[in-house]
Amino acid sequence: MRRRVFLASAGIAALAGCSSGTGSNDGTATPTSASTQTQTGDPNFEIRGTRFPGSKTLNVATTFVIAIENTGTGAGTFTSELDMRVGDGQWETAGEIEMDIPAGETAEWHSPEFLPQYLTTLHFRLSEFDQTWSIEITPRELDFGNYYAVPNGLYINVLGGAFESAYPTSDESTNSTATATATATATPTPTATPTQAPDGETWAVISLDVRNRLQEPLTAPPASSFDLKVGGESRPQHQEVAENPYEGGELAGRTVRRGELVYAVPEGTQVRDLSVVWDKSFPEGDVKCTWTK
Repeated sequence: MRRRVFLASAGIAALAGCSSGTGSNDGTATPTSASTQTQTGDPNFEIRGTRFPGSKTLNVATTFVIAIENTGTGAGTFTSELDMRVGDGQWETAGEIEMDIPAGETAEWHSPEFLPQYLTTLHFRLSEFDQTWSIEITPRELDFGNYYAVPNGLYINVLGGAFESAYPTSDESTNSTATATATATATPTPTATPTQAPDGETWAVISLDVRNRLQEPLTAPPASSFDLKVGGESRPQHQEVAENPYEGGELAGRTVRRGELVYAVPEGTQVRDLSVVWDKSFPEGDVKCTWTK
């Protein structure tokens, strides 16, 4: 299949597949028909089957397979353009499938792995048969402690956290200066005054890690862009309570920012009840990731 650049909004760099037939996938001739006679008898090509995933999540390697059978009486070379459309966009030629198939045999064309990075539906069309297939790209879902690679170069990792009835926790023994362990007269360093959670609620303190994997500065997302849900219902954020509040803004190249997100959740909430959602719209498309336990 000829190498052609896919649309950038699909998050795919290029497509150059391979087949179980003997034909080249990097030919340069433009196909003019579905078949070419190469020996006594005439080839005839039919689609015998396909394997397209109905859906895939963001940043998960994806492939598909198209099987073509030569039902004719002679060997031939099957060629066809493979078109692609992103969402409601225009059809564009992604490349060309080319396979040498003996009479009575079936060959499979396997796409390369590609990594969709934006929420959309990818449509594919085999022009010689005018048949189409689609793959829906859905939000990324991760466990706490696993990072999401944002297309712009950030890594975002919701690490998990703890439930606290009052926060920050007051514990002078853990905030003593280094000399406190060496002298009897050292004075502990007090923490900030704890804030009691509202009646019937407790604090969910979530640790967040944002990394810039590029050399140039990037903008880290604001704290307000992270939505904590309990049983699917969004909970209010209280960054004024955080001892080490996470803050967005410019993040220098190859640096990390870690901080806390604090939310008020109902008493008795368990970690399995929580989900943290982050989404953003880029010029190329939308992204969304959810962290759960």
